[in-house]
Amino acid sequence: MTTHDLLPLAAIEEEFDAHLGSTLELEEAALLLDLEDWIVERLRHPEREITANLVLVRDNGDAFPVTAFRVQHSTARGPVLGGIRFSPHAQVGETRALAMNMTWQCALLDIPFGGAAGALVCDPAKLSERELRRLSKDYVKALRGTLGPETDVLIEDLGSNPQVLAWMLDAHARAAGHLEPGAVAGKPSVLFGLPDHVDATAQGLFDTLALAVEESGRKLSGLRIVLQGVGRTGSALARLLDDAGARLVAAADMSGGVQSPEGLAVPALLEWIAGNGMLIGFPSAGPLPNAEVLEADCDVLVLAAAPHQVTAANAARIHAPLVIGAVAGAITRTAEQILETRGVVVVPALIAGAGATAAAYLEWSLNLGHENFLLDGVEEHIRQRMEMACHEARRAAQRYHVNLRRGALLAAIEKVAAALRLR
Repeated sequence: MTTHDLLPLAAIEEEFDAHLGSTLELEEAALLLDLEDWIVERLRHPEREITANLVLVRDNGDAFPVTAFRVQHSTARGPVLGGIRFSPHAQVGETRALAMNMTWQCALLDIPFGGAAGALVCDPAKLSERELRRLSKDYVKALRGTLGPETDVLIEDLGSNPQVLAWMLDAHARAAGHLEPGAVAGKPSVLFGLPDHVDATAQGLFDTLALAVEESGRKLSGLRIVLQGVGRTGSALARLLDDAGARLVAAADMSGGVQSPEGLAVPALLEWIAGNGMLIGFPSAGPLPNAEVLEADCDVLVLAAAPHQVTAANAARIHAPLVIGAVAGAITRTAEQILETRGVVVVPALIAGAGATAAAYLEWSLNLGHENFLLDGVEEHIRQRMEMACHEARRAAQRYHVNLRRGALLAAIEKVAAALRLR
């Protein structure tokens, strides 16, 4: 019995930061896979970390210092791919964990990338458009020589969007002396990105949810769904679920929650959010506190808002028999243990949130081949990648007698380790 076995669940939950938790998961997987020490050491630490100290001149002339990071975890399977987030709470430890997680996600999807992650420590909501553009371009300038389609590909993350990626692509083109569309994925369609109507993360979420429901022997039509997070991705997922005949019985955003046991009118709900900027006040449903949304009676709970939503404090009160973690860390390790003992099926973010990564690979590969997108092929590509990832995770989970999250990790780490041995 380890020291952690002797600690209360809540204490374990509070003990680890993001990077320490990711490292622990790697070491646990290494024991099950019987990995060589040199492979574990290679994967425990990022191959490269870059810290840049930027100075943004604000619109009023004030100088504003901004710390920026880029962490490149592993090039064992190819160039690295990873998001860039703008957040006042960003830390290098969290960025390391995100980069490592991306390595596993790329391996699970079987795409030729390793993982990376980047962050700028600032609040984009408090920046003007000019300031955000300047900061985006300065970030790329600070990383010149390390970014590119054959080395490190930037994608969207918290606080960034296709416009930010377009500015970054321009900064990279100016540094390289020519346009390289494959240096950035998730950019606007006019700059050789995916068709504008495609939300890859939502499509991947929908495909994963549909596969999990099918695995349980049920159908999506008539299923009661609770959705936490109705931003861009959550809204797109709500549309897909509504089209499939599922019933959205409760939803929540930062402003609060709403419920309707008969099912929310999704088109009207999304129109309300688009017009008011928030969910609260939607007239065709009853109000519900955010905490109670998570605990609402339903068939599927989708967590598409933020980390640490289902924790040791509320896991015992979750009624959904199927929980989909769309955001990394939305379900803590302790909460996962509690849900598992209650027979709740948990689909981890490593799988459920992989749609954007699958789409980034498609965009990158077509950019390198100077090919155009086939509009009908994007969704099918994401679906096939998600099906393969789910299959790989379930097979590893059965082989090693672990849950789906650990099965996904084991399948991914095994692939990366194999690549390291051969090289």
